[in-house]
Amino acid sequence: MRVLLFTVAMVIAYAAAMPNVLEFEMKELDKVENFIQTKEDLIDFLTEGHKANKQPVKLKSFSFQDCGGANAMININQVTVTPDPLAFPGPLNVMANFTINSDVGSPLPGDLLIEKKILGKFVKVPCIDNFGSCHYPDLCELLEQVQCPDPIVRIGIDCTCPLKKNAYLLPKTEFEIDASVIPAGDYHIRGNVTYTGKEAACLDLMLSFE
Repeated sequence: MRVLLFTVAMVIAYAAAMPNVLEFEMKELDKVENFIQTKEDLIDFLTEGHKANKQPVKLKSFSFQDCGGANAMININQVTVTPDPLAFPGPLNVMANFTINSDVGSPLPGDLLIEKKILGKFVKVPCIDNFGSCHYPDLCELLEQVQCPDPIVRIGIDCTCPLKKNAYLLPKTEFEIDASVIPAGDYHIRGNVTYTGKEAACLDLMLSFE
């Protein structure tokens, strides 16, 4: 569940605008990392240079896959997100069940891949100022900076390491998303977490915003 919230939060974190989108998009897509040098460039990439639209943004499609396999330390068995379609700002209802097969502690390295479809091709969003497709040496350190949501605490997780072995069920829970602008487009997000050199968890997401 934490992996899900982490990856969704990364998608809806920023929105702004920069000019000259046509020139930007005509650059060679396989050299994106070479011409995105600042966070402003990255925001321009996500928004495709258009002025921020203050109208509610809809999540028109969402799918997930547990890509960690049967031997992963954390198996995400089910995730349900409603309403359909989602509109931001507004409520996000999440129901999930997942299993932590063994205690998972620190350090907990994680890799996040974020890709956005540009001109019909998924293009990797580079890591700028710790945002984008980044490597995080220890997710446990990041969790220490997060105020753990009450619904997560109630199911027995306090957002600190080690994560305890158990089967967890998050009943349908409402989270209010107050982001007024989300970059429209199609996204592919993949989060991988390892522990002691072994696969701890993997979550693969496909999202489409309009």
